[in-house]
Amino acid sequence: MPTDRRTRFGTVLVAIAILFFTVPALFPVQAVLTHDTTAITFDGREKLEEQGVTIVEYENLSDRGQELYIQTLENGGMYRVPTGEGAPAFDYMTGSERAEFRKGNPDTRPGYVAIERPENATIPTADEPFDREPPARDEEADRHREKVMRYDMMEISKGPPPLGSTPQLLRLGVSLLAVFSFGIGGYLVSSR
Repeated sequence: MPTDRRTRFGTVLVAIAILFFTVPALFPVQAVLTHDTTAITFDGREKLEEQGVTIVEYENLSDRGQELYIQTLENGGMYRVPTGEGAPAFDYMTGSERAEFRKGNPDTRPGYVAIERPENATIPTADEPFDREPPARDEEADRHREKVMRYDMMEISKGPPPLGSTPQLLRLGVSLLAVFSFGIGGYLVSSR
């Protein structure tokens, strides 16, 4: 490749790299609202209230709250939506907001809600340890199991999507393209 052409091509690659370096700053990854029912509880209503967990009956959730809860259960216990698409009954907080709230209210568990399932519910069950059949059960254990199975713990939070999510991978891809373009372009310009 002639030197002039090589220099021009290298300069174009460096310019593209500079553009790619600015893209992540101009288009930051948006926060998402996360619903996670993988947290488990071995406690009934009284213990949950003592622990400062907000309890909401399934029937008292808004249509959107019920929809998000069902989607979370059907999605293996984890469901994310963009901010603005959450449910009014859920108090979405970032990790730092939860820590700050907990300082002023040590007897609460911000970011958690226990959803009381209706009796004879036809909704999917959470992956609770009680789903596995113990080898031998007695009557007291059965009563405790029924009491606990009525409550699904759901952790709700607001924050950036996980590193393996599409927006994060796109951002990483653009950054890698910028690095490669800058490296190749810089090499072509400097090797006259």
